[in-house]
Order: sequence, then structure tokens, then C-alpha cells
Amino acid sequence: MDIYDNNINVLTNYIADGSKGCNSNAVGVELEHFVIDKNGDCVPYINGVENIIEQLAQNFPKHVYSEGFLIGLSCDKYNITLEPGAQIEISIKPTENICEIENIYGEFLSVINPILDKYSYRLTTLGYMPKNKAKDISLIPKKRYEYMNKYFKSVGTRGINMMRGTASAQVSIDFADEKDCVQKFKKANIISPILSLICDNAPVFEGKPFLGNTLRTYIWNDVDNDRCGIVPTVLDSDFSFKKYAEYIYNSPAILTVNGDDIEFTADKKICDIYKDTPIDESIAEHLLSMFFPDVRLKKYIEIRPADSMPIKYVLAYATLIKGIFMSDFSLDVSLSAIAQAKNNIILKGYNAEVYGTDAHTLAMKLCSAAYNALDSSDREYLLPLKQLIDNKQTLKETINLAKGRGIL
Repeated sequence: MDIYDNNINVLTNYIADGSKGCNSNAVGVELEHFVIDKNGDCVPYINGVENIIEQLAQNFPKHVYSEGFLIGLSCDKYNITLEPGAQIEISIKPTENICEIENIYGEFLSVINPILDKYSYRLTTLGYMPKNKAKDISLIPKKRYEYMNKYFKSVGTRGINMMRGTASAQVSIDFADEKDCVQKFKKANIISPILSLICDNAPVFEGKPFLGNTLRTYIWNDVDNDRCGIVPTVLDSDFSFKKYAEYIYNSPAILTVNGDDIEFTADKKICDIYKDTPIDESIAEHLLSMFFPDVRLKKYIEIRPADSMPIKYVLAYATLIKGIFMSDFSLDVSLSAIAQAKNNIILKGYNAEVYGTDAHTLAMKLCSAAYNALDSSDREYLLPLKQLIDNKQTLKETINLAKGRGIL
């Protein structure tokens, strides 16, 4: 076996190792927050979020450092990490019980809120920062982000906005085997434009009202076509773990990691960097983490289109995802139809044409399929999003309405 085939196999086997061997309805949740001061400005890492993380550390057995700076914490229930602009992310480990996610998030708030109160800070859950401009936000001290920032400037116009100004709610699901993974991965990609609309929570862009819809989709559309958006082969009849591995391996790396040594490789393709070098599982893990499609494949399926939202809506979204993948809801569309759906939604929101119908009708069908697949306890968690969908509203619109009435 030559090195190319060996390295493709390492990537393929890394993904395959995530197979659970049986059906699982577990969902994992990652929720990003902006830290806001009393004036509504985002708090930087240095002498700001840095102090919060250091004071949080006593509650966590595992600490992660970058260049001598504390940037991550971990315990058996959840992890705390920092996004490039010092957004605080909580990653809650997969569970089939939505109430467990709710309880763990409550525990997180119970330890972080007293620290925030000392500084008159608060956590804000929005798809884009409410006041600042991206150019005024400094990156946290992490070489990976420094190199990503440098590279994105050369391949798109909105990398600076994505890294510094966005916050998301991501839900991950398990797969039983390769066949199950491919089916779920295709479904997740097809419904991703509707999910971004259902979870649209970004009323402001660079300090001004955003007049379109799904701002994060608008931003991601011009970050890096090689590693964002829809995986080009996702709807192929022979899509597989290997084809996803080939998508990764034949794309630019941006950077490589060897222990503590990080090298900027720009647009040099991974297959060229490692043409004479066998990769191992740790390299495979890094390479997979450097790609940001709407739906990402690692040892689980990560569904990424949703904005950061208040926790009751995040719980509703996690429940929606759980129900959708318990249901037999399916659509057969083309790759170009997905791209067109995303663009149509940016312009027209719930009035957009999506897959031959309007976005609102499709969202209602999606929600109904999930609702019918869930048991009564989970259905209660779904209701906040279901109510928005029934009313043909997004969180973004409710925020704007509240401002108009002088409530916010």
C-alpha cells in the first residue's frame, strides 16, 4: 500500500471508529456565547475573558493552555473552550435526555455567573455580536487562529467576521455504521438551509441592522470555498467515509501540527504535505477539525447551521434534531438546489422558495415530523421553536419587534 492510500485509510478509519453498532438517539450540544460588558461591548481575552477562565479553573480537573495562556477547561460532563474572538463555548457530551443537557447548562451558569457579576459582565447568545465591528476584536493567543486569520484573508472576504463576530449552536448525532452515517449526513445537508432559518438569531451585522436573513450563512458563503459550505460529493450515490476522507486529504491544510510545533502551510494541499509521510490518528483528528462545512463528519455528525440562542431555544433545537433523525422525513434534491435554497432564504426568509415549496411550509413539515417521532416529555422541549415556526417568525424578528416596542 502506498502512502496516499495509507493516509486515506487512516482518515477513513478514524471516522469509522465512531460507529456505535446500534441506533442511538443521543445528541450533543455546543453553545457559544459572547461576553458583554455593561456598555454592550464584547470583552477581549486579555484582562477580560482570561480572568473569567482563570477563576473558573478551580471547578475543573483538566486545564488547556496555549502559549502559556489558559484557554480551555474540562470535566466529566462538559468542556469549556474559547473561539477565536474570545467567545466562550460549552460543549455538553451526548445524551438521549434533553433534561440532562438543561441541568448541565444550569450547572455551568451557576459557576460562571458569580464570576461575571464581579466585573458587570454577562453572557449573550446571538448569531453575531450586538455592537462591535470585527476589525476591533482581537484574537485569543493561539497560533492556529493567527494562521487561519492570515489564510482566510487570501481566499474570501468574511473570514474576519466569521472568526471574531459569530456564535453558533451546534448539535451532534451518532451513527450506527457507515450506511446509517451516509443517510444521516445527506439528510442533515439537505435540511441545513431550513435549520439555519429556524434558528436565525442575528439581527445586527457590524453594528447595523442586518436587512437579510440567516446572517451566518451569508458570512460563511465567503470564507473559504475549499472547507466551508456543502461537501461537494455528499449527494453522490457512492458517498462514503472514504469519499469524505478524500475531500479532506485533497484540500489545502492551512497549517500542520507536530506536538507543540505549528507550521503555516497556506494553500499547500494536505496530500502534498504528507506525500512522503504516513499520518497517524492524532494528525487525522487535527485535519478533520480544520474543515468547517455546514455539516461536519468526525466520529459523529456535527450539524452546524444554527445561531447561538437562549438556552430554551437551544434545547428546542436539540430536540428538533433528535426528532428529525428518529423520523422517516426525507427529501431528494440536487447539490445546486441546496445552494439555491441557502441564497433564497438569505433574501426572502420564510417566503423563499425551497425545493419546490416555500420555506415556511417546509419548516412546518420538518417540525411536524420531529414532533410526531418524539415522546411527550421531549415534545415539551420542542415547543418554543414550534411556536416560532407556527407564527412564521424567527428569533431575529422577535428581537427587532421588541426593540420597536421599546422593550429592549
